Amino acid sequence: MEADNRFNRTERLKQKRLFDALFSGAKRSFAHPLLAIWKPMPLPAKVPIQIGFSVPKKAYKKASDRNTIKRKLREAYRLQKSFLTDHLNEQGTQIALLIVVQKSDNTSYEVLQKKMMVLLQEVADKTKHAE
Repeated sequence: MEADNRFNRTERLKQKRLFDALFSGAKRSFAHPLLAIWKPMPLPAKVPIQIGFSVPKKAYKKASDRNTIKRKLREAYRLQKSFLTDHLNEQGTQIALLIVVQKSDNTSYEVLQKKMMVLLQEVADKTKHAE
């Protein structure tokens, strides 16, 4: 069976309440230049994960640069998310996840894709040990 590689609106982290919960007492994982902030919590949608992407204006001044990086991050996540969603579905867990890009000279798609996979594996491992 082929994995569902779509990135639906229900999978996007949008509610202020969820963002606030992430910044108070969430777990963090780091793989330069990506920082993952995540927390197991009940979500309003029936999806295993809701994810948001953030590129700080302080690190990347031009909006076009920030948008390009976010586009690359969404694509890297979309292609690799089945690993984490399958794991969370097996456990019956829901998590909110925020990916933040730190300042880096190299934000090529290849680098972001590798680091995204490292972070997704780390989040999966930590959710496995948390239960």
